[in-house]
Amino acid sequence: MKKIFIILLLTLYTITGIFTQEEIGERFYDFGIYNNYDLRNSSTNAISLHKVLNDTFESLISSKLDSPFNSITKGLFAFSSTYLTMLWSHEFGHSIRAAQIGGSFNIHNINLPIPYTTVDLPGNTTLTNQAIFVTAGFEVNYLNVKTLQSQFVRFNGATNPDLALSFANRLMFPIYTSLVVPIDPSDKNVWINTAGDPVHFILPVFKNFSNDMVFMDDGSVNPELVSFYNETMVLAIAFNLLDPLFYSEVGAAFGSDSVNRTPFFLVGDYDNGWTFGTHFNASPLGYELYMNNYLHLFGKQFNLYLKYGRPFKNIGLGLTLNDALNFKNFSSDIKIECWDQDIYGFGVAGEVNGHFKINDSIGINFTAGYKSSGYLIGKQLESGFNLGGGVTIYK
Repeated sequence: MKKIFIILLLTLYTITGIFTQEEIGERFYDFGIYNNYDLRNSSTNAISLHKVLNDTFESLISSKLDSPFNSITKGLFAFSSTYLTMLWSHEFGHSIRAAQIGGSFNIHNINLPIPYTTVDLPGNTTLTNQAIFVTAGFEVNYLNVKTLQSQFVRFNGATNPDLALSFANRLMFPIYTSLVVPIDPSDKNVWINTAGDPVHFILPVFKNFSNDMVFMDDGSVNPELVSFYNETMVLAIAFNLLDPLFYSEVGAAFGSDSVNRTPFFLVGDYDNGWTFGTHFNASPLGYELYMNNYLHLFGKQFNLYLKYGRPFKNIGLGLTLNDALNFKNFSSDIKIECWDQDIYGFGVAGEVNGHFKINDSIGINFTAGYKSSGYLIGKQLESGFNLGGGVTIYK
């Protein structure tokens, strides 16, 4: 697996500068606070902080340096800001979920490349809650991917640092399993002395699904567990490679400097066309595979995702209408989602996200919605209202 992953990275490294480069329109940064331990408290704020850091560095420092010193300092800053944003949004995801299930997440140091952290969970923590704590870091990573990809298509472009951040978040799970903590899932010691977040996530999910049948009567690892682990690792890589928009991220991460890259529409163009993206997610029900369809038609933008997950049955879909309400200083999106899951049954959720622009520099953003019991990426498992609000800064 490690050799395969390295070969894939080297292959992707050669795919640069594939898509058109243009200037982007108005740029803004959303900062907010959300209730119910919503993981957007980490994801949304981390993305905006990353944008602010890179835009500020570009305007105040990088643009005033001569080449090649400019390229070196810009590259070092971009790598550092991207890595730290990806890493710490992941860690704060763990912290949010730990608090949600009555535990505490402890950061002992912030050593590079990986900080030392531990968690204290209540003694009666269920397998589902164990899994949702562990998956929280990856959930934030894939929320980052989902948000950045949606913005990339919606606004017909994104800066190199934005796309590079999405690329880094996509790689968190595959790098963890291939380079950071590679394991042999057929080794029983792996499942006794668990190693790394992927194993910590898969173990409680499979125990919950199989009624604790981790080991066979002869002491060997359940072959279904070995198969499920390997399947998860392969799909975590494959579902990135299937995404046509992913290769714009590759170009941004490894290619030459540009102001902006535009998305590739498989049918038509930005005004009237269709394209899609894919991503993988780790959840307390097992892995999830998303196909995100972006349809632009007569000035309207529709986002339809289809979701499939296992080992627990986990199918769902969601539809978003961008700018369902659109006035001079106010706009809002409407999202409707539904799912059918083994543990929770059928469920629905609805949400409105909006912006009110006060002047050319500042505005207000808000979120208001409700979901029934069930799993949605980044949200609480129980039914309840999802509320949030904050400040939007316009550049």
